Amino acid sequence: MNMTVTTNGNANNVISQSTGDNSDTKHVVVLGAGVIGLTTAISILESSSKYNFRVTILASDLSIDPKSIAYTSHWAGAHHVSHATGTGISAPDANCTSTSVEHPEQLSIDQETFRKMWNLSEQGSDSEECFLRIEQVEYYHEEIPVDKDTREEKHHLSWYPNFKILSSSTLQSSPLSLVAQNVRSGVSFNTLTIDPPVYLQYLYERFTKNGGTVVRGRVEDIKDVRRVLREAQSSEPLNSTPQFEIDAIVNCTGLGSLSLRGVQDEALYPLRGQTVLLRAPWVKFGRTISSKGKEGKEDLWTYIIPRRSGNIIVGGTKSPNDTHPTPRPETTLDILRRAVRLCPELLHPMAIKPVTNTGLDTTSPSMTTSIEALDKLSDTDFLNLIEPIIIEAGCGFRPARKGGLRLEAEWIDSTNESVLRSPLVHNYGHSGSGFQSSWGSATRARRLLEEALEGPSK
Repeated sequence: MNMTVTTNGNANNVISQSTGDNSDTKHVVVLGAGVIGLTTAISILESSSKYNFRVTILASDLSIDPKSIAYTSHWAGAHHVSHATGTGISAPDANCTSTSVEHPEQLSIDQETFRKMWNLSEQGSDSEECFLRIEQVEYYHEEIPVDKDTREEKHHLSWYPNFKILSSSTLQSSPLSLVAQNVRSGVSFNTLTIDPPVYLQYLYERFTKNGGTVVRGRVEDIKDVRRVLREAQSSEPLNSTPQFEIDAIVNCTGLGSLSLRGVQDEALYPLRGQTVLLRAPWVKFGRTISSKGKEGKEDLWTYIIPRRSGNIIVGGTKSPNDTHPTPRPETTLDILRRAVRLCPELLHPMAIKPVTNTGLDTTSPSMTTSIEALDKLSDTDFLNLIEPIIIEAGCGFRPARKGGLRLEAEWIDSTNESVLRSPLVHNYGHSGSGFQSSWGSATRARRLLEEALEGPSK
């Protein structure tokens, strides 16, 4: 087994953290190093708990590795557009099948994460480059529900800054030919996008610079954690570090929990998403069209997600239990066709004027004409037209879970020789909401950990 240990670069610091008889010092191992694992590890490490937490991330795939299908977080969009309704059922534009159950706290989880990321994106912060604040517009093929008591339109995104429901006249006069695209309603609001490679690197460095340890290793059984750590330490110069017992494990393995012995959660399933990365730094707004699939067909979800770097993610697909590991060319073509119809500005930087996303210049026929002309192009001619801005096509497997994400603690046979039982906290099953749920679910996982360390429930 090939394993490496990464620390903050100072072996003496690690040794000093590993010694002492402080009974309030607890060694926590976080399994998984995606956005959920990294954020959870940071939340524990930086907490103001009564415990002095020493945190180790144990994972087979890391954010510092080249992009691969094995590491889902690299393939995320990613923007903060919550699917939570607070009703127990996600909105139809969720990254999941149309009939999805959400965690009871999903809405507050997403709201907490948004507040945290909004602060992280403040101008001048050390994480500013990870984010882009934008105006987001969401279009729907369904009418916005009306509250039965107030008779007012009720929308699950109304808590975002500057939220407003688009009028029918705005939709009908749009140069995007929204009526022809069967759009029946829409909303706009302010949010932010995340650049996953940049943000994941920020999280990794924040964790290690604050004393966290990262161990590369594959755990196939929850009982193997202690052995894997010992083998990793014995193969590194740090093998003089005293063996530190594991007081608790936090499981953030995503889809890995489907096969991880001791967990093997059959409610998990892969939800394949395919995207295309483009270079279009002139696009600084987000757009999405969402609709439920009909008669067994997958949900349609077309989106434009700009990043601070000037790259744009366009997508996408939501295919349950599809494990094809590489982008399908026909799907790439379909995504590009849909993306350009939703955002013809991708090909027309000069058409961008200093107006808002919802206030496109409707007096000029050039936008509508170009959309109609693009639709008539052959596939070859269309690809030749858009090819100069294509960076790559990609796909990833969202860790979807029937019943929503799993946030709970249980007690398992201990890997610590001095005690019989130790806590195992689960934080996985976020589907396509990993980034936008990350800080909120990490907070709750940490609270579950602190409560569990007080002792087994009676």
